[in-house]
Amino acid sequence: MRVQASSAIATSAALAASVPAIGLNDGIHLAVHPTCGMLGGTFQDVNAGIDLSIVKTIVSFGDSYTDGGRHDGGPLAPPVIIPPSSLAGGRSTNGPVWVEDIANDLNATLKDYAVAGAVVNLTLWPSNPRPADFLQQMTVFLDQSNDLDPDTTLYTIFFGINDWIASMIDGDHLPEAAEELLSQIAILASPPTSGRSFLVTDVYGRGTHTATGEAWKQAVFDGLSAFHAGKNVPAPLNVAYGDFSHIWDGVLDGPPGYKAFGYKNTSSCVQGSTLDGECDDPTHYFYWIPGHPSKETHRIMADYVEELLFKCN
Repeated sequence: MRVQASSAIATSAALAASVPAIGLNDGIHLAVHPTCGMLGGTFQDVNAGIDLSIVKTIVSFGDSYTDGGRHDGGPLAPPVIIPPSSLAGGRSTNGPVWVEDIANDLNATLKDYAVAGAVVNLTLWPSNPRPADFLQQMTVFLDQSNDLDPDTTLYTIFFGINDWIASMIDGDHLPEAAEELLSQIAILASPPTSGRSFLVTDVYGRGTHTATGEAWKQAVFDGLSAFHAGKNVPAPLNVAYGDFSHIWDGVLDGPPGYKAFGYKNTSSCVQGSTLDGECDDPTHYFYWIPGHPSKETHRIMADYVEELLFKCN
């Protein structure tokens, strides 16, 4: 049974043991687990100093995988479907997104600035169909002059999918995108924000791996390693890296395969922004709309991160 913040998440082991069992989350559950490595060397799942049990605020930047339907850090609309729309409170899914699940587990305040379709820096990707990027999200956040406790605030950054797609049209500017992502973290780590704890997650190819995409991940990972060592930031940072590709690879290619997770279908339940043609069994589909996780998939993404942050510490 999932441990809630009301029980104080008393020990790291307590929340680590709270990953849903078969029968919860509509039977969808993790069948792969974080690899728990170390900073430096090749990218891998790592937690270097983030204590999830003390987090009271989560500030989230990213694209549609993290977009809660509101982009200014304010309270999100309820994550419910109101027909004919297929988007739960403006989300690109049929329920909460993964970072909402984590915030709910911790009873933490979520300040979500993510925007669907966002890339790291629009100037690198003229082909991107949405005029949205990390820099814009940062402007909104910084202009608010938020007074957040650095010790109890976790910053989450999720980019790469749209950057990688654009790189196949505009050329490989992923090294510059990685550098820009890291520069924004450095800004958040500096006064007046003085952030201390940063989680970066990635699933750029959603089951596809390329040399340029892997190099993107490595560049971000190397930057996080440097930040933890106190390089290029005012003080050493608590950092974590979560590689969601383990879920995508396990579901789409195996092993262990989608059935091991409890899924019955790896495609999407609906095909767009309305419920027209909705599938008969949405709780067992990997995707809700094309390329976007169902609420059950978001839940196991949250479980993956929670397990990483506790077991890999």
